[in-house]
Amino acid sequence: MAITGFRKREGLTFKETRPPLALPLTLAGLTGLLQSLSWFWPGLWPLCFVVLTPLIIAVDGQSGRRAFLLGWLSGLIMSLSSLSWLAAVLSGYGGLGPLLGWVMLGLLAAFLALYQALWAWLTTLCVASPLLWALMGSAAWCGLDWLKNWVFTGFNWTPLAGPLVLAPELSQAADLVGFYGLGFGVALINFGLVCALFKHREGQRAQARRWLWAVLLLLLADFGYGWHQYGRWETAAAEAQKRRVAVVQPVTDQEIKWDEDYRNRLLARYELLAREAAKLEPWLTLWPETAMPFIYDYDELESEWLRRLGRELGGQMLVGAAGTLGDWPTRKLTNRMLLFQNGQLAAYYDKTHLVPFGEYLPLEGLPLLDWPFVQGLIGAAGLYSPGPPGLPLLAPPLSPGQPTFGQARLGLLICFESIFPYLARERVLAGADLLVVPTNDGWFGHTRAPEQHLWQSAMRAIETRRPLVRAGNTGISALIHPSGRIVWQSRLFETGTWPLETPILNQSDLVTTPFVRGGFFLAPALAILTLALAIIRFFRKQ
Repeated sequence: MAITGFRKREGLTFKETRPPLALPLTLAGLTGLLQSLSWFWPGLWPLCFVVLTPLIIAVDGQSGRRAFLLGWLSGLIMSLSSLSWLAAVLSGYGGLGPLLGWVMLGLLAAFLALYQALWAWLTTLCVASPLLWALMGSAAWCGLDWLKNWVFTGFNWTPLAGPLVLAPELSQAADLVGFYGLGFGVALINFGLVCALFKHREGQRAQARRWLWAVLLLLLADFGYGWHQYGRWETAAAEAQKRRVAVVQPVTDQEIKWDEDYRNRLLARYELLAREAAKLEPWLTLWPETAMPFIYDYDELESEWLRRLGRELGGQMLVGAAGTLGDWPTRKLTNRMLLFQNGQLAAYYDKTHLVPFGEYLPLEGLPLLDWPFVQGLIGAAGLYSPGPPGLPLLAPPLSPGQPTFGQARLGLLICFESIFPYLARERVLAGADLLVVPTNDGWFGHTRAPEQHLWQSAMRAIETRRPLVRAGNTGISALIHPSGRIVWQSRLFETGTWPLETPILNQSDLVTTPFVRGGFFLAPALAILTLALAIIRFFRKQ
C-alpha cells in the first residue's frame, strides 16, 4: 500500500491487510449514507462528527484518481439519498414522469458529488505533519462547502454542520463563523478521530491519546460557549417586547392554484382564512410566498378584492403574490411580498435569488433550453425575473394606530433565499430587527424536504441573532428564537391560522454578531486556500 508523506515520517499508517479497492468503495459508500442519515432523520445529528471518517480512511494511500473516484461515489450516494424528494417534484410538478425525474436528479447529484470528489483528492496531498494534514483537509471542506453557495447560482442544501441546529449547545458558535465555519470544526473532529482511533503501530499510543484529548477539548469548548450563548439569547427573547403575528397556512394544491376556473372558490376560502386571522387581533398577518393566485396590479378584479379585504379587516398584512416591473413590452414578472396597511399598499419586496429551473431558466438562449422537458421544469412555477438590487426593508409600525411610535424592520428571505447565509447577513447589516421567511414548500409533498428547509431558517437565526417567523403554504410554518430554538411549528398540510407571540428584541440586544461583522469572510478565505492547495496538488506527485 502506498504511504503518504506525513504517514511515512510519522508512522501513522492504517492496516495494510484491506483489499485493494473493495473495502475503500464500501467505506466511501458508508460516508455518503451517514451524511444522508445525519440530515434525513431528526435526532441523528451526532453522526456529523463521524461521517467523514470512513472516506478519510478509504482514500488513505490511494492515488489521486482513485481518491477522486471514491469521493465522487460518496457524494453521489449522499445527494441521491438526501435529495430523493427532488425526483418526485420533477416527475410530478415538472411533468417529466418518474424516469426522467430520476435522470435529472441523477445529473444534479453527479454534479454536486464533484465537490466531495475534489475534497477527497486534496486529502491525498503529502504533508509532513498530521496536524497540518487535518487542518488542510478541514479548510478544504469548509472552502468547497461555501463554494456551493455560488457556482451556478448556488445550491447547498445539506452543509456538514447543519444538523447541529438540533443540538442547541453545539450550534451557537455559528454566530462567530457561520455554519460553514462551524463545518470546519466538525471536519477537524472527523480528522482527529481518524488519527486517534485508527493508528495501530506500536509507539503511537501517546500521540493517539493527544489527538483524542484535542477532539474532546474542542467539543467541550464548543459546548461551553454554546451553553452560555443559548441561555443569553433565550433570556433576550423572553425580555423582548412581543408582537402577535398571525401566520396563515392555506394548504393550496399547486396543480389547481393557477386554474382560472378554480380561482373564485380559492379566493373565497382565502377570505375566510383572512377573517379568522383578523379575529386574533394581530400586529401583522403573514401569508406564504405567492399565496395569491393572480398577478397583483395586472389582474385588476382580484387586486381590488385584496385591497378591499384589507380595508374591511384593517391592520397590517404581508401577502405573497406575483408582481410586475416595468412597462409593456418589457414588463417583467417578479416573486413579490406586499405589505398592506388598512388596505393600502405601503411597501413591497421582490425576490432577488431565484430558483434555477424552478423560477427561471439560467443561460437563456442555449438551444437545449427550448426542449419540451426543460420547459416543463418551470411550467408550474412561472418564469420570474429577479428583483432590483438593494435591500429595502419593510418597516411596519409597532403600533399600527401610532405610526410614530416605532417600527420593526423586516428582513425578508423568500423561500430559497433562506438557505444562503450571505442574504440573511445583508438584511441584518441593513438594519433588520426580525427575519421573515414566507415560503411555498407545497412542491415537496410529504417528504423530509420541508423539515430540512426549516432547519436552514434556524441556522440563519443563530448566525444573525435575530428572531425569525416563517409562513409556509403547506408548512412548515414556525417561530424561531435568536438562539435557534424552534419555539413552535405547524404540522405539514394542516390548514389554519395561528397567533405567534413574536419577540422584537430590545435595542441593547440588537447586536451585530462576529459572523455578520466579519466572520463571513472565513469561508471565502478558505475557498481561496483550497484553490491554492488544488494547484499544489495538481503539480505535485503523491
